[in-house]
Amino acid sequence: MPYHTHHTSARWHHTLCKSLMAGGVLVSCSVHAETTVTKQKETVAKSTPEHVDVVGIRQPRRLDQTGTSGQFVTSSQLRQKQVRDTNDLGRVLPGLQIQNSGSFLFPAITVRGITSAQDLYHPATTFYIDDVPVLPINAMQSLVDIESVQFLRGPQTALYGQSAEGGVVDITTRQPGARPHASFEAGAESRYGYHVTGTADGTILKDWLYGSIALTSQDQQGNISNPATGSKHLGGFESRGGRATLRLAPTDHPWEVSFSVDGACSYGSQDVYVGFNNLQNRQVASAVPGTPDPRLSRCGHDESLRGLYHFNGWKLTAIASWQDSSISRSFPYYSYISTQPEQWSANTQELRFGTEGKHRFYDVVTGFYHQTTYQDRTSQTAAYVPSYIPYPLTSSHNRSETVALYGNVYWHLLKNLDLGMGGRLSRDMASIAFNSTYGGQTLYTGAKSRNQNMSLGNISLDYEALPGWHLHGRISQGYKPAGFNYAPTSIADATSYNPERELSYEIGSIYRQKNFFARAGYFYNNLQNEQVYVGPAGYQTIASAARAHASGVEGEIQWEFKPGWSIGADGNRTLSKFDSFNDGAGNNYAGLRMPYVPEFMAAGHLSARFQTGFGRIEPGLDLRVTGPQYFDITNQLKQPTYAQLDLRTTWTLGTRYEVMLYANNVTDKLYRTYAFTGPAGNVAQISFGRTVGFNLKVAIGDSPK
Repeated sequence: MPYHTHHTSARWHHTLCKSLMAGGVLVSCSVHAETTVTKQKETVAKSTPEHVDVVGIRQPRRLDQTGTSGQFVTSSQLRQKQVRDTNDLGRVLPGLQIQNSGSFLFPAITVRGITSAQDLYHPATTFYIDDVPVLPINAMQSLVDIESVQFLRGPQTALYGQSAEGGVVDITTRQPGARPHASFEAGAESRYGYHVTGTADGTILKDWLYGSIALTSQDQQGNISNPATGSKHLGGFESRGGRATLRLAPTDHPWEVSFSVDGACSYGSQDVYVGFNNLQNRQVASAVPGTPDPRLSRCGHDESLRGLYHFNGWKLTAIASWQDSSISRSFPYYSYISTQPEQWSANTQELRFGTEGKHRFYDVVTGFYHQTTYQDRTSQTAAYVPSYIPYPLTSSHNRSETVALYGNVYWHLLKNLDLGMGGRLSRDMASIAFNSTYGGQTLYTGAKSRNQNMSLGNISLDYEALPGWHLHGRISQGYKPAGFNYAPTSIADATSYNPERELSYEIGSIYRQKNFFARAGYFYNNLQNEQVYVGPAGYQTIASAARAHASGVEGEIQWEFKPGWSIGADGNRTLSKFDSFNDGAGNNYAGLRMPYVPEFMAAGHLSARFQTGFGRIEPGLDLRVTGPQYFDITNQLKQPTYAQLDLRTTWTLGTRYEVMLYANNVTDKLYRTYAFTGPAGNVAQISFGRTVGFNLKVAIGDSPK
């Protein structure tokens, strides 16, 4: 039941690909971390070491001076750890866990005990790409032409237009400039996987106009077989996409305008599950002969227009973006088959004004934010074996809109003491319309709307006790707006759920010297009106039915103990429990652990660098241990502690050539990433297991100094 006119995403994607291919070369751009704030590039100077940087494009301050905990990584660090998709970011962002929940449409993202596992359409952590919040069903996507990724833990309501409870993952792509650069990357890995990426950028009109182009293609096949069809390598995905940017930035002028367009299609044989206690055979559980393999595709395109104007120590930013995404999804469910196509679109506008540069008494950012999101969904289940018999068809349309004002200011009260305060005022509007029909008869129908005002704030303090040693504290609020179930199954879904509110406390310490960095902290999050699913299986709806809390400690250390040799470790321990939770059937789960929250996560890292007569060699290893976690509110489906060992070696010859060999999950450890109880028992999705591969990178043209 379309509410508005959607573009045909597949047609746009096809047109975009042809345009990008006509533009020239396949390239992959390498990022220089040492960039400074200039009017031609809205990035900020990198401190040493790399993980201590600024709050990106929002305020000109280092992460260790903002009263919060964050992480900053460059494109070279991403490539070193084979992070080619957002779902791999947990390898480089301590405290972030991302797992599939059925398919790449629905990531279960967990940060500091705040998880989106109960409402997969609304991740608890928001992803931004070039100042634009990503549609929730696109949160898992390929990373193309990335310059840096910044991770801010905890609510960021005073710095970003879209509120996020767990935090923000802020991704920045490379912006074209005067220096021409191009490179090409390609590689292969286990299970016939491959990846090819490339970008090129440079001057189109000297001192005025610059452009870039990027293309990527990859295939990451799974490790599950289906005895009903004879298919192998299910559970994986392939994706193809590209991006093009034009940037008008006249030399010696205080303004610039850029326009970007990108498109991508991803395909997968996902929604496959093995027996919960039978992981090693890697076969689809309860496969019924005659049913097909699951099929999933997601095609979309985005456009964004961005303008900057630099005043004397101030900067005005204006952003407008449009996103469209089309989903085709079908999967067998024992002897049945379910089809669930969806259409999404969103438009976002943001106007932001803030300080830039140093040597002032205060730093401030303030902005206006508006976003409207539409979702059309159709769902139908049919008996497939022994004959096709369609069941009721449910069509629905959801619309959500947010208008917000936000702002944050830091006062430098003393040379070593900063006070931060911020707030956000918003109005959230949501509506739903749905109906279910069978045999020409209407079974149920519903239509409702809900408006809600919300005010949030934060306060922080940063104190430099000794040179390089910072102590900080922060109290902040976060929330998820009121709304409606995006996958209605009964008339109960015409009832909205209330806004979920979070009150977060954080204290921490950061110490850094030239070759040493350490941080430690404690956090406590209190959740009210938690949005959770209630009701019988197959007819669940979302309600504000729970209260919960999450507390824990986290830390990190990095030490270059001798030239070329570095060692590091990071970890956290989290206790996250329901304080109350009535599922509507008289069952109370108070005191039980929240699902998809590991009890602890820890990692150790070792890397070295040797300069030889035939180039630079950099071996490294990463050992990650994930503690026990549950997949259900009753705490019956449990994944015990597991460990993964990753090995890699990089050979760099000059500034042009790089070859990398790697082996992830060397011990071929299989672990569950998602699980539930079905009609025939408990089933689970599992990890890919051991993945061995190589990557070749060749740079062309000018290279970073």
